[in-house]
Amino acid sequence: MPDLLTLDELTERVSMSVRNIRFYTTKGLVPPPVRRGRSGYYSADHVARLELVRELQEHGFTLSAIKGYIDRIPADATPSDIALHLSLLAPVTGENDVDVHDGLVGIGVPTSAAEACAEVYARHGQQVADELSEIVRTHVWPAVRDAGGGVEDLRALVHRLKPLTIAGLVTAYEQAMDASSDSYERKGSVQRT
Repeated sequence: MPDLLTLDELTERVSMSVRNIRFYTTKGLVPPPVRRGRSGYYSADHVARLELVRELQEHGFTLSAIKGYIDRIPADATPSDIALHLSLLAPVTGENDVDVHDGLVGIGVPTSAAEACAEVYARHGQQVADELSEIVRTHVWPAVRDAGGGVEDLRALVHRLKPLTIAGLVTAYEQAMDASSDSYERKGSVQRT
């Protein structure tokens, strides 16, 4: 069976224990093995999904969040499709653990407002990520693939795209905040002292 792996081969390939692989299978994070008689075998799809699970865990996703993320990936997704999701998770900088709530409270923002702000950031950050991921999936990935590139080329491109995305978001946010501030001042909502 050329493209299929035994459980031992799979554990070696993805650097996970048998116990973890079986646990992820029972939780529905990866499909059950392909049965050939009494033996179970694993495909490139299993490898890609397990690598995605590991990467999501490294990004701090809970098992419940990982399940929700994976449930949005079509069952017929190819290993390349799954690798695309993996490439979109590549980190940009080492500063990924920003505590928005505590940072805002630390500069004098009331706790309730800090909680509301953190929720806005999370909600809109997820929306931006979803929309940009869709653009990468439907426009960027086909262009890379048509030019003879592979998943690693896409991963490198996405890695270069993230700092530009962050800069674009910061610029758009600053412009919007300036416009809001000007609007408050024109309406007399904010009194100058």
